[in-house]
Amino acid sequence: MKSRFLSVLMGGTMMMVGQLASGCSSGEALAGEEPLPGNAGSEIAEGTPAAATADEGGYTGSVVPEGMEVVFEDDFDSTDGDPDPSKWSLCRKGTSTWDRYLSESYAQAYTKDGSLYLTGEKQDGEYKTGAIETKGKFDFTYGTVECRARFVRMPQGSHTGIWMMPSPPAEKWPMSGEIDIMEHLNKEGIVYQTIHSWYINDMGHSGEGVNFTTPSVDKEDWNIYGVTWDAESITFTVNGTPTLTYRNEHLEGEDGAYQWPYTGHPFYLILSLSLGGEGTWEGPITDSELPAVFEVDWIRVMQPTNATNSVPMVKIS
Repeated sequence: MKSRFLSVLMGGTMMMVGQLASGCSSGEALAGEEPLPGNAGSEIAEGTPAAATADEGGYTGSVVPEGMEVVFEDDFDSTDGDPDPSKWSLCRKGTSTWDRYLSESYAQAYTKDGSLYLTGEKQDGEYKTGAIETKGKFDFTYGTVECRARFVRMPQGSHTGIWMMPSPPAEKWPMSGEIDIMEHLNKEGIVYQTIHSWYINDMGHSGEGVNFTTPSVDKEDWNIYGVTWDAESITFTVNGTPTLTYRNEHLEGEDGAYQWPYTGHPFYLILSLSLGGEGTWEGPITDSELPAVFEVDWIRVMQPTNATNSVPMVKIS
């Protein structure tokens, strides 16, 4: 599989990254639209991005900064059909809002023409959605994740996500943390980038600019969503621009463990599309606007070359 990412010397570029080193649509289109592809604390960074696309903003994510190496990547170019089984598995159906409609079928999570497509639709009166994960196949401790994606069709009631969960999971969510690189709802012109923990969700230390931010994006075009995670901080980006940094406060006792559960275990990746309903964050689903379609061009994880951390990096192949 060819790589989109070229390793070059580039002092000063992506400074934030460099510092780390020191749960198929049928193909039918809505009227007037092109057919769909078929299935064969904390701080808000200055200059929070406006609705500039990755290409318009001049940031393509195509270069690996000096001192970094790619430890995981998928540009979904290898086959048309199922995502690479050495990297991805289908997410399993559950009882949460995000996974209750998962079809556990590649009909809603497939590759075509160099992209991954996740879809949400209604078939024979049943909602079906797609999601894939690297659980049990790849996880990592510390690094930078970037993902180039776009919202092809996002009806009322839809919800897409690029996110990370701990491995192994905590006995009770979110005691081991959760890192949401990007979530998008419905037809909104913003995305949500969020940190979850017991300290935030259950002890009330939450709020915009504290544990989440909502940068504007051009929802019609490609954008590159990212996060850099190390022992001291988690920084979100959109098209290479930092949007929020959440810091390890080094609190004593239980507060410290609850506030910073991001050391001591690796995290794995999830790409998902879900549908809400009455009483959910997404709100009611407008069936006439389905299917929902989320397209991912590529995703990669970078780590410092020959890095030494207090917690060993974990790479599962």
